[in-house]
Amino acid sequence: MILSSLTTALRTQNWFAVIVEFIIVLAGVVIGFQISAWNETRIEQSREALLIERLSADFHEIETRTAATLTQLEARMEAGAAFEALLLQPPETVALTDFFATMANAIGTPVPAGRSATYAELLASGEMRLIRSETLRAALVEFDEQVRRQELAYASLARLITDNAAILLEASTWSADDLDRLPPHLDAALAELRVSPDLLTATRLTIRANFANRIWHEGTLERARDVLAALPDDGAGTTP
Repeated sequence: MILSSLTTALRTQNWFAVIVEFIIVLAGVVIGFQISAWNETRIEQSREALLIERLSADFHEIETRTAATLTQLEARMEAGAAFEALLLQPPETVALTDFFATMANAIGTPVPAGRSATYAELLASGEMRLIRSETLRAALVEFDEQVRRQELAYASLARLITDNAAILLEASTWSADDLDRLPPHLDAALAELRVSPDLLTATRLTIRANFANRIWHEGTLERARDVLAALPDDGAGTTP
């Protein structure tokens, strides 16, 4: 219809009509682009709201797990100190059941909580641009960098324990529940293990490893809470 009117106006040299028709066509194109842009913005905002909801779930879970790990680390360090004190006592004054029960709580160091799966997806898909809040984007980057450094540190701590505290793992293979059923020829081996200076050294090393791990987990918990504080309260993005 508009094209026919425009053709007629050109043939009759009705320039006013030509201008009016041209303006109508141009306005239609502009409105069409604007509607398309509005629709795309609405879709992106809806996607952003979903991503923020998922980030909130991720980081509340990370906060909970990291706080629980910190509690576990405190308990490990206390158990390690108790086991160290026990090792300094004459072996004949410490019951075997107490020896193994105390040692069981002191062995090893817990693993970090890890990355946010939603943040990893944002990076892989290129959808980080959908997060409009600069504060939130910065908090996410800082958290992920903290996790990366912590994982490297944990790998070193785990290797340190594996390479230098293997005697604790060896000792843990003895079960306090099976002590009454141990073959007589193993009594000497168990007695030697209990007084080994390497066992005391490994215990002290594990305590220090758990202390270092606690510091890393405290940093991760702080960074996770920074992300939670940067999340919009209404579940939608905010303009930077």
